[in-house]
Amino acid sequence: MPDSLTLEVLRAQFGDCLLLHHGNDLVLIDGGPKGAYDESLKPRLEALIKERGGKLFLRMVMVSHIDDDHIIGLADMFEDRAEPDPGPALQWQAGELWLNSFAKVTGGAAKPDTAGAPQTAALEGLVGEVAGAESQAIAVSIPNGNRLVRDAGALDIKLNKSAGGGLVECGDAKTTLAITPGLTFTVLAPAAKRLEKLRAKWEAFNAKHDDDEPAANVDSSVFNLSSIVVLAEAGGKRALLTGDARSDDILHGLELSGLLPADGSALEVDLYKLPHHGSIRNVDKPIFDRVHARNYVISADGTNGNPEDATLKLLCDSRKGDKDWTLWLTYGGTDGDGKPELHGRLKKFFAARPEVKVKFAKPGKHHTIKL
Repeated sequence: MPDSLTLEVLRAQFGDCLLLHHGNDLVLIDGGPKGAYDESLKPRLEALIKERGGKLFLRMVMVSHIDDDHIIGLADMFEDRAEPDPGPALQWQAGELWLNSFAKVTGGAAKPDTAGAPQTAALEGLVGEVAGAESQAIAVSIPNGNRLVRDAGALDIKLNKSAGGGLVECGDAKTTLAITPGLTFTVLAPAAKRLEKLRAKWEAFNAKHDDDEPAANVDSSVFNLSSIVVLAEAGGKRALLTGDARSDDILHGLELSGLLPADGSALEVDLYKLPHHGSIRNVDKPIFDRVHARNYVISADGTNGNPEDATLKLLCDSRKGDKDWTLWLTYGGTDGDGKPELHGRLKKFFAARPEVKVKFAKPGKHHTIKL
């Protein structure tokens, strides 16, 4: 069926990188962390460019949120394309870029950095407020978002065009946007009210500080809670794509959009990309009870213990006795594929559940899921 959906799940280490196909139209969602562009995304783009006669048009590039494990690969991709005299393998163009930038999400003032890109004020304070490696990742995320916006402008790629140029968000009623004829995205998150609370938190902090003081004292929840979540629909097929959102926000968006069955039964979708790489912090029992999928996808290589056994248990328990579903994992099919402990842990988990149909991507390969 030319109008149905196919999802390619590229191996993106501990991040996400997805290619959604609708006929000849392509939507690229996230690009993984540092290294993912060279390892996975660039080779796949080169192959697509070759298949399509030397040039590639991406209907949309979408950044679910600006955490480094989602945005760096895209920032590298855009920077590569924006370089003077790019080679034939980089001849791609995009119809638009969906990105809820840090300044737009928080309402924070932006000012130019030395390169002329918009720079949200004073990242140093951010690093001091969040412990360890996470703080470094957050500090990297904002300038990478700025870099992406800068290069999109250089390539004449419009920002959030389908959403009228503002934030991509859901309001008080169903928000369904036409991406291309036959393909729609219903925006389930972030909710306007959620973003308003984040803005208020930012403004309250900002009001207490002088302009010369660090003014980026926010935690990682600002990024995860601002994840763009969409239900992609085409040809009678549905794919729920969730970034790193929390399950309560996802369910709220589904309820607000009138998509959850009124009788309390489960919404049936063809694919559900689990949020935050299978972290238990972003899911709970209700999401698995209220949303059933023929295909579940987790992109994770064992970093931070993801996918977590607790998440896998919730999923498997919710589908106990059902046989018409498959779990697709990007790493862990053999020893040494992903973090050292990953394969052994997953092997033990699924050995106790032989009825579960699980598919691992082979090293150097990626999943292609036809819906």
